Amino acid sequence: MTLYSKIKRRLLLVYGDFTTVISKFALRLNGVKYNSGLHVRGMVKIYNSGEISIGNNVTINSALWANPISAAGHTCFQVSGGGILKIGDGTGISNSSITCQQQITIGNHVLIGANCQIYDTDFHPLESRYRFGQDRNDNYIHRKPVLIEEGAFIGTGTIILKGTHIGRGSIIGAGSIVSGEIPPLEIWAGVPAKYVKKIE
Repeated sequence: MTLYSKIKRRLLLVYGDFTTVISKFALRLNGVKYNSGLHVRGMVKIYNSGEISIGNNVTINSALWANPISAAGHTCFQVSGGGILKIGDGTGISNSSITCQQQITIGNHVLIGANCQIYDTDFHPLESRYRFGQDRNDNYIHRKPVLIEEGAFIGTGTIILKGTHIGRGSIIGAGSIVSGEIPPLEIWAGVPAKYVKKIE
C-alpha cells in the first residue's frame, strides 16, 4: 500500500467517525431511535412522521466515497402517515432508499446493496380518477407491509415492492424487482424476480 493510499484511508476513517456523530444528531432530531454501535459513513436523508428504530451495530453508507458503485450517493429514510420502519441488529444498508407508509421490517444481519429501493406503498391510487382533479383521494393508495428476514442479502439495484416477504437467508440477485413471497434459503433474480435455486 502506497503512502498516499494509507493517508487517504486514514482520512476516510476519521471523516467516517465525524459523519457518524453528525448523523446520530440528525437522527435524534428526527425522532429516530437507535442502539449502540451505529456507524454512518456520509449523511442520511431523513423524512420522518412515523416511527424509525435501528438496532445494534448497524452500518449505513450514505455517500459516494463510502460506496462508489452507487449512483444515488446517499441513503434516504422516508417514513410518513404513522408508518413504522424497523432495522435489526448487525444490518448493513448502502446508498439505498426506503419509503414506508405502513410497516417495513428489516431483520438482523441483512445486507442491502447500493441503489436498492424498498417501498410498502404504490404512492398514488391505481384508479385514475383518484389521482388528480376534484376527486383526488389518497385514501385509495394501496399499502402492504414489507418483511425482510434475518440474514437475507439484497443485491445492488433491487426494487422491493409492497407486500414482499423475503425469507431467512435468501439472496436477491442484482437489479431484480421483487413482489410477493420469497421462501427461506433460496436465490431469486430477474424482472420480475424468479426462483433460481436453493442455497445449500
